[in-house]
Amino acid sequence: MEHDRTVDNLHELNKLGWYTYLQSDDNVEERPKWLGGASNIPSTPSKGSSNHSHPGGHSSAPAVLVVIPKHDGIVDAFWFYFYSYNLGNKVLDVRFGNHVGDWEHTLVRFRNGKPEYVFLSEHNFGEAYAFSALEKIGKRPVTFSATGSHAMYATPGSHPYVLPLGLLHDQTDRGPLWDPSQNVYAYTLNPEDKVLRASEQTPEAPVNWFYYLGHWGDRTYPMNDSRQYGFAGQYHYVSGPLGPIYKNLWRQEVCQGRGKCSIRYWLPPFGETKIWPGGDTENETGMDVQDW
Repeated sequence: MEHDRTVDNLHELNKLGWYTYLQSDDNVEERPKWLGGASNIPSTPSKGSSNHSHPGGHSSAPAVLVVIPKHDGIVDAFWFYFYSYNLGNKVLDVRFGNHVGDWEHTLVRFRNGKPEYVFLSEHNFGEAYAFSALEKIGKRPVTFSATGSHAMYATPGSHPYVLPLGLLHDQTDRGPLWDPSQNVYAYTLNPEDKVLRASEQTPEAPVNWFYYLGHWGDRTYPMNDSRQYGFAGQYHYVSGPLGPIYKNLWRQEVCQGRGKCSIRYWLPPFGETKIWPGGDTENETGMDVQDW
């Protein structure tokens, strides 16, 4: 990759074709500092005087908010979170699914100005909830990001799920509280001209990165790379993800996938196992930018 690329000109890489990857110059096995993101851990509440206290939750890593007005009084507010690295989970003490770069998102759907549903992304699938079902701090919903994989869940604890090679677990807990509204790039996306515009809240927010059609991380390492191994079609290192433009932003249902969208009106029981539906919404071709 050219070394002069920034979020302002990343989209220019599209001229190279669909198979574009933002390759790391560092060896991830050597655990470079950027990989862990320790500098972005949210701040803790301060205990100063009432005039100088702070609730905490600020991270130096900005979140991304994309607001899309739709039909029948619906407005979709997509919150996107980018992480520098995804640590895969283990099967029989063997780790699969590591990759450089990771995008996750939360969708809050409003109808006539009132929050109605929330979709939480989990790997290549996810779950939808009635807004009323989720835990709140004040009026705002609380979600939980899994250790390493950053999959989004509605509760803390263990979250088993089944992949073709076996049973895996995500783990969430009540760790540092992140309030993404304290550091955000906010945008509106017009469904008529499909142009992303920085909002009045953050008028200087960059926009060109959004149109980059490649992968936000390394390509799957080949089997002759000493860092790589595979079993049953699963690999220790896989390709980095595609970006927000691929997340079915024009969806009619609140769920990301095209199948049946089931809404949960209560929180799931502890340890509930999910079956991976199969398929990969982020395929290698880059050809699934829905209706763009």
